[in-house]
Amino acid sequence: MKREKGVALALSLFLLAIYLLTYSGDIHSSDGLSMLSVTESLVKRGDYDTNQILWMGLQQGTFGRGRELYSRKGIGTSLAALPLAWLGLIVPFWGFVQTTLLLNVAVTALTGLLVFLYLQRLGHSWEVGLVVTLLFGLGTMAWPYSKYFFSEPLTGLALLATAYLLLRFRETQATGDLALAGTYLGLAIATRLATAAIAPLFLLLLLAYSLSDRVSYRRLISFVAAFLLPLILWGLLLGGYNHLRFGNPLTTGYLPQESFRTPLLTGLAGLLISPGRGLFLYCPIFLLILPAFPIFLGRHRIEGAFSLSLVTIYILLYSKWFMWHGGFAWGPRFLVPIIPFLVIPLAPLVEGLRGRAEAASALLSAIRAAFALLFASLSAITIAIQILALSVHFRHFQEMLEREMLQAGLPRFALATFFEPRYSPLLGQLSLLRTEYLDFAWMNPHVDWLALALLLSVALISALALTYYTKAARPYAVWPLMAMTLLILGVTGFTLARYKQDGHRDLAQMVEFITSYSQPNDALILNSPSETSLLQNHYKGSLPLYGLFEGGPPLPPEREELLQTLTARYRRLWLIPGGLNDGLDVWLSEKGYRAFDEPFGEERLALYFFPSQPLAERAEEAVFGERIALEGYGITEQVKPGDVLAVNLRWKAMATLSVDYHLFLHLVDQEGRLWAQQDSPKLTSRWQPGEEVDDKQALLLPRDIPLGQYEIVIGFYLLETDQRLTLADGRDSLGLGSIEVVVE
Repeated sequence: MKREKGVALALSLFLLAIYLLTYSGDIHSSDGLSMLSVTESLVKRGDYDTNQILWMGLQQGTFGRGRELYSRKGIGTSLAALPLAWLGLIVPFWGFVQTTLLLNVAVTALTGLLVFLYLQRLGHSWEVGLVVTLLFGLGTMAWPYSKYFFSEPLTGLALLATAYLLLRFRETQATGDLALAGTYLGLAIATRLATAAIAPLFLLLLLAYSLSDRVSYRRLISFVAAFLLPLILWGLLLGGYNHLRFGNPLTTGYLPQESFRTPLLTGLAGLLISPGRGLFLYCPIFLLILPAFPIFLGRHRIEGAFSLSLVTIYILLYSKWFMWHGGFAWGPRFLVPIIPFLVIPLAPLVEGLRGRAEAASALLSAIRAAFALLFASLSAITIAIQILALSVHFRHFQEMLEREMLQAGLPRFALATFFEPRYSPLLGQLSLLRTEYLDFAWMNPHVDWLALALLLSVALISALALTYYTKAARPYAVWPLMAMTLLILGVTGFTLARYKQDGHRDLAQMVEFITSYSQPNDALILNSPSETSLLQNHYKGSLPLYGLFEGGPPLPPEREELLQTLTARYRRLWLIPGGLNDGLDVWLSEKGYRAFDEPFGEERLALYFFPSQPLAERAEEAVFGERIALEGYGITEQVKPGDVLAVNLRWKAMATLSVDYHLFLHLVDQEGRLWAQQDSPKLTSRWQPGEEVDDKQALLLPRDIPLGQYEIVIGFYLLETDQRLTLADGRDSLGLGSIEVVVE
């Protein structure tokens, strides 16, 4: 193996090991949750809605066909995450979310590899490529963004891959490279729609390469066609996606107020020099762009002009965006995709640091030494800033800042929070650099010393492997790279299994119960936004998930409308109330049959049943304690194991009751063995003589209940004494006749 190839692969593995060490496994933003929800819907149900985050409403989605909520984010990240999401789904001891969030770990390591390969294609030495790639991977925002589920890292990879393939095409003249370049550019547009504004630059780059090499017009047309065809296919895919969601291929879901309306100078200053989001403060190494770029442009005219145009247009574009600052994020988030095109032009300066000192004058040697010191200092500072960023979840500072803004009477994202140094996250994050705020997967909720030791060992071994391939020229073995790859995969799988044991055992047990008893025509409602990603991580079933945030009754009209739609669409609804004073419970109890309601530690789970057919009516007359009369009932006469048996009892108060009784409902076999039961309190002290009461009862049958005939037995008892009300013949319970447990 050639040394350059060995260095490239070892370097990407080293970056991968570092990113795995600092990986979080946690959703950091509503943007990430929105894109993850699309991935979840695709891989679990073959759908593309984001009803999991209905509680966000228009913050992260737009209502489309069927009043479903759809993400406004590009679908590229959601599609790219599908392989990892599938692994997280089929491997039982890995968390779904934690596995899927490895996407940008891999994406950023691959981007580093492409930076190295791009510099090699430009003719720079492998030593220069190594230093510049390490600067990209550890000294820019690429590092902290490797742990966030934002779309910017994938956009950057796709743009750089397009540029690299076009550069390689110049040497190979292979249309396959052009087709791949067009595919990656389409992926960039599908990931962030705004990149369509810079797409023509890549076509101009192709033309510049072709014309400088004096390609015939006939071949040029075939080259352009090979490049554009994948873009057209991507366009058809995105148009079809929009049509399925909104009924119009040109409707993306973005709201009218989401536009390019920020004053240009405000956005420019904010993205480049502001204390809150300035690129040169969050990546000080880019201060060297000013002296480096003219040299790069002189050596690589076409690539330099292309990079300058791309960076300029991208910065101007997002300077005008209404939310130029990127919302809850670290640094200038929207500039992350152009970081590779900012770091590559540093190559000539890095190359200059390696010049021969003995041939230079004393003055030139002093200048070179001073520049080397400046370069080292800026590199150290910028790496320290990235470590600060990835160590503390930026949410903690944002929440602290929001409380301060509220006290000052300032709105969220006020300009002062970005332009006044006292509000800078660079200072705020530093104040939060404490154990309880560390944002690493191996610290959830306490340090997992085994996982940390393994990850540190892998990082060290990968550094040694990289050192091995940088030694003096000689034949290089392939097996160290293969061994490193297997080691990284093995440690990743092992640590993922440990991360899933995140202390939420109650939730895990509840999810296991739902998975065991759920049926194809069920749906799941989570009324606890803070637990959305936790549930997504542990639940691997295919039930549609609706995320709500409702308190006590009455429910707002739009929520009642949604529930009416759900009860018409699904036979059974699972509800996780989330500890709220839940108006959903009240509404669902009135409209359906509550078949299950049990705690799982601090969690609680209820199941509501909505029969698709009317219950079979049976006549029955009985009086309990000479006070409560049963005047008839409806019942499900045939039911399957694990399904719901519904009973609708019709009571009439015969006299005033001074206490509240409990009703028991038992399912017994022909030998009298109890198979299912339900006890529910009744406000009998409020029943007025002559009042008729409809009482909906239901039982969730065990999955292992034998087939055959069973009997429903009911009765009333006083909770404090267990004393039952008796019938006229002295019995303390009433059999309602038989039902049959059958297979479908």
